[in-house]
Amino acid sequence: MRFVVPSETVRKGAAIAGAVLGLGWLSGLGAHTAASTRLPPPALGRPAPHLAAGWPAPPAGPLRSRPADGSPAAPTTHDLAARLRYTSWPRGAATASAARPEVDCRKAKCIALTFDDGPGPYTTKLLGMLAAHHVKATFFLIGGSIRGREAVVRRELAEGHAIGDHTWSHPQLSVLSDGAIRSQLTRTLGEIRRATGGGTALMRPPYGATNRRVAVVTRHMGFAQILWSVDTNDWRDRNSAIVAHRAVSWARPGGIILMHDIHPTTVNAVPKILAGLARRGFTFVTVPELFGGRSLKPGQTYFDGPVPRPKNPRKDVAPRPKGPGASPHAAAGTPVSTTGGAPPGR
Repeated sequence: MRFVVPSETVRKGAAIAGAVLGLGWLSGLGAHTAASTRLPPPALGRPAPHLAAGWPAPPAGPLRSRPADGSPAAPTTHDLAARLRYTSWPRGAATASAARPEVDCRKAKCIALTFDDGPGPYTTKLLGMLAAHHVKATFFLIGGSIRGREAVVRRELAEGHAIGDHTWSHPQLSVLSDGAIRSQLTRTLGEIRRATGGGTALMRPPYGATNRRVAVVTRHMGFAQILWSVDTNDWRDRNSAIVAHRAVSWARPGGIILMHDIHPTTVNAVPKILAGLARRGFTFVTVPELFGGRSLKPGQTYFDGPVPRPKNPRKDVAPRPKGPGASPHAAAGTPVSTTGGAPPGR
């Protein structure tokens, strides 16, 4: 039996089939276009700290260009500003500490606690003490001690502290060659960048030993030299009560106190230091906060920060201490390039 389909029905069926196929093709084209413009999925694994915190990646390679003749170039204002962004954890980053208002140390009675030679076995305990009292400090790091304690350095930044370069192996820089000075600082800066994703514009010469050559090298590298106005001599006198007494009684507005977080006696003195300085009305700040928006000049040496102006202009600010461990420089925040050997302290 033969079935004959009318030609009109065939034409209608073909038209319907063509329309269906056409719509399907257009739909597939749209899906393909959308897929081609969709961003690729993020890579597996945790992002680098600077990406997770939402701040820009550190500049790749050297922070400044080198002249054609191969001589080192002095850092520009842009270079130093880029380094300062990584001296302490950026605003807006997810940190364990609550946000705190800016402090104007030209008006407030500021003091900067600094700890050298870490990270060490007692640094984590110290960070816990500082966090419990909502105090920020500045840590000058030994490059050779960072490896294996990268998480401690990241925690320092995450909790709002500042970090600086304290050389690779703690030599007396004033007796080294220019190349050796540069190597000590460069290696440590590399470890800081590897651990945190950023650098620092602060350094502290071991023993406070600096001279014109150290100033030239640090100027070319973009480092400001941060010394101190109060030396607790905690490296010599391993007694918590003595260390606490010196830190509290010798402190003056705008001061920078030198201590070492590698000594358990120093770390155990910190609660008394915090309580004593708080009773005296001090505000705890990091070194960058101590100088506020004021730019620190690379290569220059700083012993202390600005002193708040007295409310009564007829009354002078309390004089600087004259005892051991106190800075002999009376001008607050004045950069000084030293030429001598190693003063007390480490």
